[in-house]
Amino acid sequence: MPARALQRSGRHTATLISLQDFVSNTPAAQAACGAADIILVQRNLLIPVMAAILHWQARDKAVAADFDDAYDLMPPANVSYRYWREGLVVKADGKTEKMEPPPLWQFRRGLQLVHAATVPSRRLADDWQAYTTVHYVPNYIDLEKYRATPRPPHDGILIGWGGSMSHLQSFTGSGVAAALKRVCRARPQVKVAIHTADRRVFDQLPLPPEQKILAPWVRYADWPSQLARFDIGLAPLHGAYDDRRSWIKVLEYMVMKIPWVASDSPAYDELRPYGRLVKNTPGAWEQRLLDMVDHLDDYKAQAAQGPYLFGLNQAIDDNVDKLVATYATIIERAAGAAPVTGG
Repeated sequence: MPARALQRSGRHTATLISLQDFVSNTPAAQAACGAADIILVQRNLLIPVMAAILHWQARDKAVAADFDDAYDLMPPANVSYRYWREGLVVKADGKTEKMEPPPLWQFRRGLQLVHAATVPSRRLADDWQAYTTVHYVPNYIDLEKYRATPRPPHDGILIGWGGSMSHLQSFTGSGVAAALKRVCRARPQVKVAIHTADRRVFDQLPLPPEQKILAPWVRYADWPSQLARFDIGLAPLHGAYDDRRSWIKVLEYMVMKIPWVASDSPAYDELRPYGRLVKNTPGAWEQRLLDMVDHLDDYKAQAAQGPYLFGLNQAIDDNVDKLVATYATIIERAAGAAPVTGG
């Protein structure tokens, strides 16, 4: 998304290459990296990737990492825990192999190697400053994907959530699951839609079958049409790992004028004036959700005002200059860094 926005600006260019091409130094990688003022490496700072980073640093290129997860704080329920924390990799033949050194060790070493990093969470930025200079770059939104999305009619009130396979603890620890049970019992017109590839979240919702809907995860381009069905958006978080998430889930609700309720987490501090943050207890979730269900028209009217306008201001096309300013700072820092040997 940032690459597309840079291209659309007409003032900058960006090229996407796979990590495999980057590591293999294919002609496509050579052309892209050779012409670049800065190279951004996504997440996987493993030894082969570090070798490629050194290769380009030795040729006076600024190289930064970009990541969005607290790999060091992953709970065991996270499907990526065994990889990041235990170094266990499932091979093509189904056998499990232990990676040495562990991925988290390699990631830390990679952060020490790059000139800087960018993350979409202020707390995540604070966590990793000891390894490199970490810049907070919020997750902006590609507004055109959400504009003029029709809202399909439906009976009753739909409370919705969509997420990845890393959110089980968000539901089990926040108290929202127990609250939804009480809300659905008290208000039979309410249904809960869960959009995820992880059935564990859906299966652990203690709701009658007729009041919960499991919807498969969809392509990014198709997500706004699913989001448009929600009357109320959920954003539960729990624990130190979740506190380092970005604000993107709530920002999506805001640009779609969907009233939302979220855990009172540092991840959403900046959005406090634009929605409802609750303590992670079943009672707090239940009280707020019942109020929203019973006064939904009022909440929808509020969502179409200040929250919507704030969301519009986070459009990535209107914030390209901020991205470029961050990259320019990294490039300047790289120019003053000690020469890199090797590569």
